[in-house]
Amino acid sequence: MRKRKLFLADLTHTGQSIASNVFPLAVGLIANYINQENPDHYEIELFKYPDDLAKALETQTPDLVGFSNYSWNCDLSYQFTKRIKQQHPETVVIWGGPNYGLTPEELNDFWSAYPLIDFYLIKEGEKATLDLLAQLELVEFDANRLKNNGVIPSNAHFLKGAQRVFSADILPRIKNLAEIGSPYLSGYMDKFFDNVLIPMVHTTRGCPFGCTFCTEGNSYYNRVSQVDNFKNELEYIAQRRKQVQDLLITDANFGMFPQDVAKADIIAELKSEYNWPQKILVSTGKNKKERVIEVAKKLDGALSIAASLQTTNQDILSTIKRSNISSDALNVIVQESKDVNTPTYTEIILALPGDSVLTHVTSLKEVINSGLGIVRMYQLILLPQTELATPMSRQKYQMETVFRINPRCFGHYFCYGERFCSVEFEEICVATNTLSKQDYLSCRQLDLSVEVLHNTGLFFELRNLLISHKIEWFDFIERAHAQILNSRSYMSNIYSDYVHDCFSNTFQTKDHLMDYFTHNHELIIGNSAGTNEMAKGKARAVFEGLEELHDIAYQVVCDLLIEQSSLTNQIALYLNQLKKISLLRKCNLTNRELVVTDAFNFNFIEMEKLKYECDPLEYYSEDTIEITLGYSNEERDYVESYFNQYGEKIEGLGRILMRINTEKLFKPIRLSTVTTGMSN
Repeated sequence: MRKRKLFLADLTHTGQSIASNVFPLAVGLIANYINQENPDHYEIELFKYPDDLAKALETQTPDLVGFSNYSWNCDLSYQFTKRIKQQHPETVVIWGGPNYGLTPEELNDFWSAYPLIDFYLIKEGEKATLDLLAQLELVEFDANRLKNNGVIPSNAHFLKGAQRVFSADILPRIKNLAEIGSPYLSGYMDKFFDNVLIPMVHTTRGCPFGCTFCTEGNSYYNRVSQVDNFKNELEYIAQRRKQVQDLLITDANFGMFPQDVAKADIIAELKSEYNWPQKILVSTGKNKKERVIEVAKKLDGALSIAASLQTTNQDILSTIKRSNISSDALNVIVQESKDVNTPTYTEIILALPGDSVLTHVTSLKEVINSGLGIVRMYQLILLPQTELATPMSRQKYQMETVFRINPRCFGHYFCYGERFCSVEFEEICVATNTLSKQDYLSCRQLDLSVEVLHNTGLFFELRNLLISHKIEWFDFIERAHAQILNSRSYMSNIYSDYVHDCFSNTFQTKDHLMDYFTHNHELIIGNSAGTNEMAKGKARAVFEGLEELHDIAYQVVCDLLIEQSSLTNQIALYLNQLKKISLLRKCNLTNRELVVTDAFNFNFIEMEKLKYECDPLEYYSEDTIEITLGYSNEERDYVESYFNQYGEKIEGLGRILMRINTEKLFKPIRLSTVTTGMSN
């Protein structure tokens, strides 16, 4: 019997850059499981890039093509589906993934838009795909015969004429993820080590929490499955990952479970041997913060600890079925993360039910003043398979939504010699019965200031100076934010453009969005600034408006100190020299070869070691210190790897700022000489 040929694709858009720059783990796991259970029965090939799939389709006719369905590749996958069905209607096309509805209304909309799909597999995909293949074998891979023979494959949805058919048989979840095996160790992932894609693994599957905005809030996913040992898999990756510095782990609560301590030991051992991973991208546990801290300590700065709050307002938390840690526990996380040299971050979502300007600003103020590092501010996306996306929730909270072009998720492609364009969309909430659209825009402007003034770490040297004078850091952010908005400056133009961009690519319906893109795709794809307004605004501020931003920030600090009668001549001198060295460190970040030397009366080298948690006047000297600013070869290689991965256009620079610890971009400072006399 001949081997059946299966193509499994987890596509990413490549029109402007690589939109989803991670390994295709989901289809890799399915491929590995199929091959384990039926060795040598199928010839399976995996795809990430559209051009690779198109080239393979030109020379081969697979028996089945499977697509993973996410918000960032749905239309792209369907454009390929249409062309596959036009050329080879006998090829079975299956889909799976979370970008699929819960309610009858949502499912009707989906099948009306995507009728050419033969089977949609819901929930976990490994066993469901294997069961479907077994059923297809019985009918010689004739999808229509299978649909008509009365046997409905497990976890399957499909159209039978105009009727939607749902399987009543939902397979149990896999209890031990070791049953699936590793698609890395079996070689399925070898083709994706290309210096662009980030290796992605999982050590757990499922989440015990029931958040209404998250697809894993469904009770089906509440039990957590584990992988006990992934050392061989990670070592395989470490030996092949080339220049890519990061590792992405898909776990929803890494560090929360007892097994995670042993996993951290494995990663730490590899980090010591291979100098990888430098950064671990993962959601850390929402509970058991003591264990999360223990895990983070073992990973020596590679892991950021999350305190994912979404909001600090208790009424909103109750509405979205979420419980946050106490403020005392939050303070412990902040302090202990400093002790183990581990970054922290949190997430705040704008426009949750009950949100307002007051609750949003209060949430930002509380998390920033608590000492948390990065604050990620998200818009509320109405994701399929979440409670908030249901018609009942929309009506209850009077949600006003718009459809926007998913950032980076568009492009021109070829298949069977035909050129076509594709675009993805997201539905975001921009107003509710407690938040007007104008209030929403006001909050989004403040969010940009938090990204620029706080998340970048551009002014981390100023933070402890203000705190030592009993001035809250959020007061500085609000004051600088107001100064930017009220000035006639390049920075205010960036904010004006940002407000325009917030709605420039949004539409009342997805049909309007698709029509606009069809008529303007050349212009949109050719726009090197991209369509992520937050990343674009942040990149422009850092790479284009840095000097003006320093002028504003340092003037605000002076004003705040004057109001407290704390701006002495020595502090003024310190601020003058601090501003000077700050600009030398942070300007011209795209010039990795630049080395500069200058003289200062303050020992910034020692203060840097203390992260500026000190009295600057104790580090003043009449003798000047010559300080050299520039990268070592190792530091340059680290920074270079990110510029090579994402590029140096505004869109790429924005992604770098959102992904990397920005302080690692700043030119390090080193002692040159000490001379006698005052600096100018």
